[in-house]
Amino acid sequence: MEKSSAKQSKKGFSLALFSTKRDYLFGIATLMVVLFHSYIIFSALLPDAPWLADMLTVIKGTMNKGVEIFLFLSGIGLYYSMSKKPSLKEFYKKRATRILPALFIVSAIWFALREPNGLWGYLSDVFFITFFTEGTRVFWYFVLTIFLYIIYPLIHKLFEKTRLYGLILSVTAVVLINILLMSFAPKFYGNIEIALTRIPVFLVGAWIGKHVKDGVKISNLWLLVAFSVMTACFLFYKFQPISEKEYLYIYRYLGSFFAISLLFLWGAIFDKFSLGPFGTFLVWIGGYSMEIYLIQEKVGILNYNNFHTNDPTMIVYYFTMLIFTIILAMGLKALCNNLDRNLFYRNKKIKA
Repeated sequence: MEKSSAKQSKKGFSLALFSTKRDYLFGIATLMVVLFHSYIIFSALLPDAPWLADMLTVIKGTMNKGVEIFLFLSGIGLYYSMSKKPSLKEFYKKRATRILPALFIVSAIWFALREPNGLWGYLSDVFFITFFTEGTRVFWYFVLTIFLYIIYPLIHKLFEKTRLYGLILSVTAVVLINILLMSFAPKFYGNIEIALTRIPVFLVGAWIGKHVKDGVKISNLWLLVAFSVMTACFLFYKFQPISEKEYLYIYRYLGSFFAISLLFLWGAIFDKFSLGPFGTFLVWIGGYSMEIYLIQEKVGILNYNNFHTNDPTMIVYYFTMLIFTIILAMGLKALCNNLDRNLFYRNKKIKA
């Protein structure tokens, strides 16, 4: 108890903010992914300020790092869940009933609308076999999430026994696997690298989960480090000083540094300032993060050739599709919650 109190009384940035401000951070990550999948054309929006349009385009391109934020926070969340010592059956059931119904509802509809290549082709798409065989990336994030959920109990045991050494070992192993596959199975690696290169940020989140739960505080100087790292990554994204092959590989890993740095800065901001209605909005939209991520890009693709507008900036189209996405996301979540209450949990109340 004395040790814990010492941690709490120490001045600095509290890692507990990744838990206490989790709903806000999920909201920010959701908005980042929403912006990344938007169709806004900044060059048309700001024809008289090409430098600003170019900067906004680069910023928009970094918004896919919301995915890394999701993975980092998921790692922390899984640590919290596992620290309650649930049975493996309970652990897996909770994860499965949260993600699988929504995922398979959307994937079944999506691939049916994409004119599948026969029954086998359709089933291969719906069960994500073609992600590995053909690089069909539409639902790659959820394939990765399912895999990480499956192996997390092993990761938890490894980190409980080895702590920092386990993190270093596991991240090194993932990087080596990336290098080996890139060298000896480049076609297969090209299919899955979008997921495989995102595993390290999840591992860092799973490792730091204990420190978050313990309320460990670190020096505020780390916020300066975070800002510096984020700025360096942003400059890299803008100027891309190396070849395309190396760029893609390094780009993915820099995304982890960028996302974690951004999380530190957002955490500090949310801790110091009252968010008011904006905070309420962040919590609300973060509550639909999975459903929006599942739906938004598909809605945009399906309607791109059918929704005609004379607006060269595509703002009207983007906001129309966003509103449509949110309505569908709310419906999807309501449907899955109903299944959760009446089928998976046999009418038991869903706990937050």
